[in-house]
Amino acid sequence: MNKSAITLCALFAFNAASADTILGIDATAGVWLPGYTGAIGSDNYDLDNLSLSEDNITTFQAALEHPIPLVPNVLLAHSNIDTDGSAHLISAVTFDDETFAVGSEINTNLNLSHTDATFYYEVLDNWVNLDLGLTARRYSGEFTAVSETQSETVDLTGYLPMVYAMARFDLPFTGWSLIAQGNGTAYRGDTHTDLTAKVRWNFVPVLDLAFEAGYRVMSLDLEELDDLQSDIDIKGPYIGLNLHL
Repeated sequence: MNKSAITLCALFAFNAASADTILGIDATAGVWLPGYTGAIGSDNYDLDNLSLSEDNITTFQAALEHPIPLVPNVLLAHSNIDTDGSAHLISAVTFDDETFAVGSEINTNLNLSHTDATFYYEVLDNWVNLDLGLTARRYSGEFTAVSETQSETVDLTGYLPMVYAMARFDLPFTGWSLIAQGNGTAYRGDTHTDLTAKVRWNFVPVLDLAFEAGYRVMSLDLEELDDLQSDIDIKGPYIGLNLHL
């Protein structure tokens, strides 16, 4: 083999080995199966009375990592939270400006779908990984209540600034990792936390493809963000697939 061929092979091997160092993409798609507790509206109406359906929620996130100093990495995420319920009112209930009378049969829809844009730095990057940053969470949802004679829609649209952190502990030579990831804020009277704990198993090492399972807890206590007053807990198990390129 001549020198040119050897040099070309060496460069190819170097590029393949260092591609993740130059630019890395980490993507996850998952399904979350939560239950809903708490209260909603100015009367603090108990969500248990609505018998909200516990449908699967799809979640996605993708991170772009690079070696440029002082420039943060970027993580984009989306959760599609949408559930229906119904109730027979045993007392009058007010949602925003509309009061539903005793005896009304109401059908409801609660949409808390949101998209996150997170800018973070890798503080540690070995078998112990630690990322810290800031998130802008945009809600594009609403709460709707409808009876035979009345209807009310309460919007939830706006941005919440949040602190972001992720810790991952890789168990050497096993393909298993323990991960804790979350956002939190206390902003203008609104308190919001969103935490996930999970385990990850890299079952196809050559492709860096992993299965993960865990538990996600989201607490939403809102008074100032748009018109939806709420004190809601959404929590349940989670499963997903992760791909690292």
